Amino acid sequence: MAEKYGLRFANSDGSLLMEVGPHVVKDVTGFSERIGAIAACWAQAEVSLYCLFAVLLNVTPDEAASRLKKYKTAAQATEGARTIAADHLSGEELQRLNEILDRMDLVRARRNRIQHDVWARKGGIDDTLFAVHANQYLDFATKILCTSGLGDSEDFDGIIALVGEFSDSVSVGYTVSELKALESELSDLNKDLMSAMFTRILARKEG
Repeated sequence: MAEKYGLRFANSDGSLLMEVGPHVVKDVTGFSERIGAIAACWAQAEVSLYCLFAVLLNVTPDEAASRLKKYKTAAQATEGARTIAADHLSGEELQRLNEILDRMDLVRARRNRIQHDVWARKGGIDDTLFAVHANQYLDFATKILCTSGLGDSEDFDGIIALVGEFSDSVSVGYTVSELKALESELSDLNKDLMSAMFTRILARKEG
């Protein structure tokens, strides 16, 4: 049995209200596998982007990655990539690449939640797990610790009220099929990045 750590809350009759922790991803068959696949696809998309810009800049992929990584965030790196593209491409080829970068921005926002948030499950919902931002979870956990009295007499009603409020605020949920759809988007993104790279290589040879 997987070790469980996090927070778990139940009604007085023992029925689950909410549970938070890494172990919950194993409660939905195929969920943890899809999270891993998304991580692998995103890593490949980043490398594919570096390869494309290595071709544009006529440098090695490592040099291209170094140039893009000078930006502090992935969003800034994408904007840097747009600048590089504008300096080396034009017309439909530039438009097409900017569309790909737009898709990277949209996918990255969802991928970030899946890779960096903590996971929760709610009682009575069997096929969906919910992503919880670390700051949101920290705020909730701190309130729970204060309400519980850190081992002194606990305010059960107060805790249940906090759990209900927290549960209502946690609304970004994913099913396995939704994770599969995101994985498919990332796969298509990788294909388009590689296609853009080979289009540029062919254009260079023909030019």
